[in-house]
Amino acid sequence: MQTILQQITAIDGVIGTSLYNEQGKILAAACPLILDEKHLSTAAGTVLDCLHALQIPQNLVAMDLRFSEGRLMVRPLTGAYISVLCSKNVNMSMVTITLNLALRKLEQMLPKPGATPAAEPVAASGHDGMALRIAHLQQGDVSSSFDQLGMVAVSQATAKHISDFFGKTSKKMKISTEAGGGGVFPVMIINDVEMQYENALVIGPGIERKLKVEEGARVTIELA
Repeated sequence: MQTILQQITAIDGVIGTSLYNEQGKILAAACPLILDEKHLSTAAGTVLDCLHALQIPQNLVAMDLRFSEGRLMVRPLTGAYISVLCSKNVNMSMVTITLNLALRKLEQMLPKPGATPAAEPVAASGHDGMALRIAHLQQGDVSSSFDQLGMVAVSQATAKHISDFFGKTSKKMKISTEAGGGGVFPVMIINDVEMQYENALVIGPGIERKLKVEEGARVTIELA
C-alpha cells in the first residue's frame, strides 16, 4: 500500500497522502518526515469527526477542502479513507486520474470485514532469521536475466520489512529451506505495483530447482 501512496505523492504539488481506517488508525502513509504518525492520526480523527458531524460518512463520494495555500482531498474506500494534501497549484487532473487508479488497487488490498489480516514477516522458530513465503516469478515482471544470474528478489515493501527486522541491509541473503537445503544468493529489489509479492521471496525456475521448493513454501532468510 505504501508504494501506491508514494505514486500519488510523486505528483508535483502533492504534499502527502495517508490511508486510515474508520477508527482513524493509520494504515499507510507517504508524507514528509515532519508529519509523523501522531500528526497523521490527529488529522485523520479531525476528518472523521467532520464527516460524522455532517452525517455523510455513509454516502460520501468525495470531499474537497480548499484553503488559501492548498487543498485536502478525501475519498472513501471499504472501511477506510484516503486523504491527499496538495498545494494550491497542483494539477488536479493528474491527481484525479492517479487517485482513481490507486483506489481500485487499494480496494483489493484492504482486509474485508471479518477477514484475517495478512501475516507480517516473523522470526522463524528455532532460527535467528526471518520467515518468508516462496513466490514464483511471473513472466514479464523483470528481465529474463534475473534467473540466469542466479538472483532472488523481494519487493520494495518487503525489503523495508527485512531492513527493519535485521537493523541493516545487504546485497546478499542466506536462504534455508525446511528440508535442510539452501544457499547464499544476490538479491534484487523489484517494483511491485500490484503488491502481489509482499512478504515473499521471489524466485525463478533455476533457483526453484536448486532449492527444491514450491509456491507458498516457507523459507528462512538471513542477511549474508
